[in-house]
Amino acid sequence: MDPRQRLHALASNRSGSGYRMAVQPGSTTARVDLYDEIGYFGVSARDFARDLQALEDVDTIELHVSSPGGDVFDGIAITNALRQHPARVVATVDGLAASAASFIVAGSADEVVMARNSELMIHDAWGMAIGNAADMRKLADDLDRISNNIASMYADKAGGTVADWRDVMLAETWFSAEEAVEAGLADRVETKREDDEDAPAKAAFDLSVFAHAGRAHAPAPRTPVASASGSRNTQTSERSTAVAFSDEQMTALREFAGVPSDADEGTILAALEDKVTAPAPQPTPTTPTVPEGMALVDQATLNALRTDAAAGREARNRQLEQERAAIVDSAVQDGRIPPARREHWLNQLAADPGAEQVLASLAPGLVPLEELGDSGTQVRNQASTEDDTYRQLFGDTPKEG
Repeated sequence: MDPRQRLHALASNRSGSGYRMAVQPGSTTARVDLYDEIGYFGVSARDFARDLQALEDVDTIELHVSSPGGDVFDGIAITNALRQHPARVVATVDGLAASAASFIVAGSADEVVMARNSELMIHDAWGMAIGNAADMRKLADDLDRISNNIASMYADKAGGTVADWRDVMLAETWFSAEEAVEAGLADRVETKREDDEDAPAKAAFDLSVFAHAGRAHAPAPRTPVASASGSRNTQTSERSTAVAFSDEQMTALREFAGVPSDADEGTILAALEDKVTAPAPQPTPTTPTVPEGMALVDQATLNALRTDAAAGREARNRQLEQERAAIVDSAVQDGRIPPARREHWLNQLAADPGAEQVLASLAPGLVPLEELGDSGTQVRNQASTEDDTYRQLFGDTPKEG
């Protein structure tokens, strides 16, 4: 049977299953409807890949999707079958692309179109196991590996890292058509026709297995690569990433680059490169503000001032020592204290300058200037007299030097 006749037969035989491949006679565009679960009792990867091989002469595949997802590995196999086909793949999410269906469109299509009011959902891989603790731990490791693999497809399409997209998947994130484009998972929202009416999408599948039954019941999505300025990631037929800017963004870029309002992208890029490579302007030197009552000095002057201050303190200490010595020597000379007590009074004056008043209060001649009789006894008596006088003035505890 001719491949095209076989496809027409396939479309007829499976018209009630939600899965269909068809090529109009004489056309090089094939339409593929994926309106069912992936794997399980829906569309198997084996059937999909076999039917896709019959599309030998087409150069465009229009993939229309409305699916709650399903088996991960069937979904990956379908993704790779579409990737390996030479035709350009344009995927349109007509209703819902959830779970495995979301990475089929994000990972296989050269262009992803969100029909108005359609939704897209991504989440971490699920699994079930029966067995002991080791079996459960192995399942957890397998699910992490599978989920990281899925996250890499979203990262390849939209940018960001695998870890970033895993966080979004773990939160079970739902996107409206516009939010999917903003996140970079889709390229554009389908253009509205004049006779179309907006209506919220109705779930054709049982979504109770998910944490949220659609975008209306889910929190606002958080995405690793959000375009606050309105630009989006697009993919060419060679699956390379390009950036499309709006008219408003192009105007802002021209103004920033300082080029005419009709400058093309090449002129803008050259001007921006000049700005990037130009040396940064040097800051204008400013005079530092000095608080009132203070003055700035250089380091050499500051060091000299510190040296002078240290020398001044040393000279002042020597001067004080000389003054104390003169006071004590004067007291010895006029007989107020005996020579044997000279060091005691020098220490006393150094510890307590008020001791000078004690010396001044002593009457001259208390100590004979000429030695009479037992000089030792006389000195002891004089010292006792001084001590009595000191205790009368300052108490019983003498100050030590």
